[in-house]
Amino acid sequence: MPVVHFVPFSSLVQPTLWHELTRLKLEVLRLSDETVPLTATYSAGRTIKDRNTGQEVALGCMITAGGDGFDKDHALPPQAVAAYGVLKNYNTIDEFKNADKKALLNQVADEIWESITTKRDTSALTRFLVITYADLKKYKYYYWFAFPALVAQPLWEIADEWKLASEAFSEAQLSSIHDQFNAQPRAFFLVRPAQTGTGVDLAPVEDYTSFFANISPEARTVAFLDPSPDAQVPGWPLRNLLAYLRAVHPSETDTIRVI
Repeated sequence: MPVVHFVPFSSLVQPTLWHELTRLKLEVLRLSDETVPLTATYSAGRTIKDRNTGQEVALGCMITAGGDGFDKDHALPPQAVAAYGVLKNYNTIDEFKNADKKALLNQVADEIWESITTKRDTSALTRFLVITYADLKKYKYYYWFAFPALVAQPLWEIADEWKLASEAFSEAQLSSIHDQFNAQPRAFFLVRPAQTGTGVDLAPVEDYTSFFANISPEARTVAFLDPSPDAQVPGWPLRNLLAYLRAVHPSETDTIRVI
């Protein structure tokens, strides 16, 4: 069976991030290189049609960070979800270039793993790291993003070819998923046939055991907001979601249906 591959995140930094970092550097951080929380956002991947060739062009698996990301309570764009990370700003270009990226990356990965095994919390599954250096005299900014992912052993495999959602769900069920997601966007959630009516019920992944009680395995679905524009290659968030499910529910997740 083919191995599941994942599209990595690509960072999109808005100019407002540098404006706010400059303010923080001058007024708050000064010479401190302590990490500060930063919230980024992502939404469903999409393509656009090339007007010359008529072909669909992928826009990338984007995650966006702006100046409002330093405010954890800021409003998110419509149909987008939050990814919570940390920013570490260095005082010199040499400190930035010589930063121990592996150690910093491992620290964030450990935080993700702890959130899975100790808290059973999915909010940290897309946790990220960004290190920066702000040359305020020359108005130059240097940065490096990292998105830790937990590697599965053995690797996940596709039991069958990727299929259209319409082959697994009725039109009424897909409309139900769409309406409920629009009302309350979530990065990760569970889906089961509605207890009443023709739609579906949704629930947080943390409710896996109670939500899927008395639900046959073939009727259980795990869903995530996919930032990948490629229908055959899911986006980066799925990697850590699968790691969460295997760690927390090992006896029930040998096979998982994902939408």
